[in-house]
Amino acid sequence: MSLRLFRLAATGLAAALCVTAIPFRALGDEGMFLPDTLGRLSQPRLKRRGLKIPLTEIYNPTGVSIKDAVVIVDGGTGEFVSPNGLLLTNHHVGFDALVSASDTTRDYATNGFKANSRADELPAKDYTVTITQDLKDVTSEILKGITDSTSPADRERTIGRNEEQLELAGSNEAVGISVRVLPMNEGLSFYKFTYLLLSDVRIVYAPPKNIGFFGGDPDNFEWPRHCGDFTFMRAYVGPDGKPAAYSTANVPFKPKKFLSLSLAGVKKGDFMMVMGYPGTTRRYRESYSVAYNQDTLLPLTIDIFTKQIEALQEAGKNDPALRLKLQGTIFDLANSLKADEGSVVAMRRADIVGRKQNQEMAFTRWLEADAARKSKYGQVLPNLSKAYQELNATALRDQLVLQLLQSSELLTMAFGVQDIASAKESPGGESAPALAAAVVSARERAKVALADRNLTVERELLTYLLRRAADLPEGQKIEAVEKRFGMLKGDARRRAEEDFARAIVDSKNFVTAETVGRLFDLSLTQIRELHEPYLDFAAELTPLLVQEQIRTRVFNASVGRWRPLLVRGMSEMNGAMLYPDANRTLRFTYGAVKGYVPHDAAIYEPFSHLSGVIEKDTGREPFDAPEKLKQLYSAHDFGPYATGNGSDVPVDFLSDTDIIGGNSGSPIMNGQGEQVGIIFDGNYEGLGNDFFYNEEKGRSISVDIRYVLFIADKLGGAGYLLKELRLVGVPKQRAAGAGKSRH
Repeated sequence: MSLRLFRLAATGLAAALCVTAIPFRALGDEGMFLPDTLGRLSQPRLKRRGLKIPLTEIYNPTGVSIKDAVVIVDGGTGEFVSPNGLLLTNHHVGFDALVSASDTTRDYATNGFKANSRADELPAKDYTVTITQDLKDVTSEILKGITDSTSPADRERTIGRNEEQLELAGSNEAVGISVRVLPMNEGLSFYKFTYLLLSDVRIVYAPPKNIGFFGGDPDNFEWPRHCGDFTFMRAYVGPDGKPAAYSTANVPFKPKKFLSLSLAGVKKGDFMMVMGYPGTTRRYRESYSVAYNQDTLLPLTIDIFTKQIEALQEAGKNDPALRLKLQGTIFDLANSLKADEGSVVAMRRADIVGRKQNQEMAFTRWLEADAARKSKYGQVLPNLSKAYQELNATALRDQLVLQLLQSSELLTMAFGVQDIASAKESPGGESAPALAAAVVSARERAKVALADRNLTVERELLTYLLRRAADLPEGQKIEAVEKRFGMLKGDARRRAEEDFARAIVDSKNFVTAETVGRLFDLSLTQIRELHEPYLDFAAELTPLLVQEQIRTRVFNASVGRWRPLLVRGMSEMNGAMLYPDANRTLRFTYGAVKGYVPHDAAIYEPFSHLSGVIEKDTGREPFDAPEKLKQLYSAHDFGPYATGNGSDVPVDFLSDTDIIGGNSGSPIMNGQGEQVGIIFDGNYEGLGNDFFYNEEKGRSISVDIRYVLFIADKLGGAGYLLKELRLVGVPKQRAAGAGKSRH
């Protein structure tokens, strides 16, 4: 099957905070700030910390600024570094493109890639570059007609309708313009983001995997790191300068702004700033939400990710071509798994649920002290508590039903078959043209899904989920599962579950896109008469899925009504508005180069070096440094990329800038706005940072820009790229070596 990340469908709306005229409240250097709110940060503080440029050079709504150089690349961030559409991002962000372009004769994922000319640049399949053109507060337009007395359901419908109207009015697919309206602080305010979407993206240079992912899973989220996690890509447009699909006639995109790269280096305490597209944080969620994620959702996610990784590794064990194809998916799963495991540990260790409960008790006392406040906010926490009580009553069952339907492509398609057949027979349902379009779309998805299926992985995952269903507590049992296996115990039940999973996954009746496509023409009666296990099972799960969807809509409407009031009330109590939670929109954060104390009797310095790569080298993956790299180290052939004393090459460094998943590939810049590195990870002790910021131990990990250029030039022989770059701070005594690689 097409192996998607079965990230569980977390209920509720993305948490974010509104923008008002009152100042932000942040602890230390915590905060992921919207670009148009930078003027409300303390200018004297930023200058004291080391910012040397005006804020308008970072964000200028009427002119060109750093904001125009920082883009979304696939699931991460990237930045333009030349006037010819050349951009930098992480190796792990571009990794799927390397995998897609590889085969058993050309393993770019392992060996890396270098284009010797623009004609050789490698198309990055399904990759896009997204550039923020504009952002605007549109709260008044979205909330028009809504009052505090509007019911949750009506509020949700009105907001959805207004969002859709704004998005449709602003989007123009023909010229690559897309508009998204997103909530800030749970719907107290809304922003409209206008994007330019470029669909022709190509890989220019990617280091080998034993540079780009040196240390592998053992080093992931750990410090010290010695990873050269970077890739050069290029964005293209049509000859007319407009976004276009891949074509050899296309020309490099000309960005409004590109970053300078500084070889001057960084030292402890230096001011650092980051712009990027962080994913999702939930730092202002109520205690009930934190407990639900910590104790229910994340543990289930962890178990499922673990099983998926085991099944994928087993599937590719004796099949080199499949192993190559699956490595990107395994990497993504392993990364998510370790992040979720670390988050649960961190939340429990820091007692975030307890902290939230203490904040809520303080909020309640604040309300009790004033009748007007109590009238305004007194129902907030009781209603949120009630929403989570109802959610938790069926939470595990609901999540397992979702996962069962997604465990096999056949089950996913079978649910679609049932859905379309029901719609055809529902009076006043979808129009004939809409149903016809849905059938065409479903058939196309079936073609892709069947071409990419892995029966072994599907079978293993479905069997595992059936066993998890058997362990559900009384009151949350899945009737469709218990009907088949409830009378069996122990090994007998497990064998029956395995046989059932095999019958579904290995069905010989519907193995081609044509035969599966014909299912979408059947009526509900005809579907039942087939007596196909996977169709019958999907039909039995469908009512449970419908119930789950209804409960989710009710839950979302309820928290959508009460969470904004909680945020507003907490802000009033604290006398300041908290910075907005991240929601995959452009953000600014700042901090300093800084180490940390991970545990008793240990101190971590904020820098790692090439000598550390050599120390870790074992000759075996994932600590298998390239032979040429070891030769360069032995010869001290470092060029202009060495440390100040010329004895080593900087590799990675730490800072206390506030980042999260999605920031991967973000530029980390000095006070002059010059790029000095690329964000690629956070540390294990800082995990859980979607729910809280750990000022003492949380750190961002960046690859030093000097190591990026050293690898591209000295190891990769791609020194020609340096001619496109604007390099500053090049040590004069070593400048002559730049771009001259030894082969």
